[in-house]
Amino acid sequence: MPLHICFIHGKESGPWGNKGRLLSGIAHQLGYEYSALNYLTADNPDDPESRLQMLRTYLSETRIPEKELILTGSSMGGYIAARATQYHPAAGLFLMAPALGMENYPSQWPEMNARERFIIHGLFDGVIPWSHSNEAAQKTDTPIHLLADDHRLSDSLDIIEEDFRSFLNRVSQ
Repeated sequence: MPLHICFIHGKESGPWGNKGRLLSGIAHQLGYEYSALNYLTADNPDDPESRLQMLRTYLSETRIPEKELILTGSSMGGYIAARATQYHPAAGLFLMAPALGMENYPSQWPEMNARERFIIHGLFDGVIPWSHSNEAAQKTDTPIHLLADDHRLSDSLDIIEEDFRSFLNRVSQ
């Protein structure tokens, strides 16, 4: 089954940072479609609702079938990916240090409407407490991988690759 992986970058990164390049390479190697919107061009790039609207518009216009859609996001992008599944259910939701449980976000604990879900979070994250991801994982029966890394997860790209490949294998079955 052809999958379409849509990466949502974090607040202080861009679509072609380390994680974006990693996921893009995996997608292309496996013959999957890949997209990454540049949220730095959003009307208000610091506003999660502005980013969510941009993603919702993209998903509505492209009409990627639910059974093919993989949403993956990092930090604020993870939060946006989770929120997007409330409007566009997905086959998969792969979150890296997602900004869940943040008091200043409109919906702190969004539903995760995806058949397969996975969360990765660094134990030394000084931006978003790993306990937020752990709580979300418990509430939604989502597998979680806690790593000895910080918010950027830059020391764990090999582990992210392994987890993402395994995740895609489960989604494609």
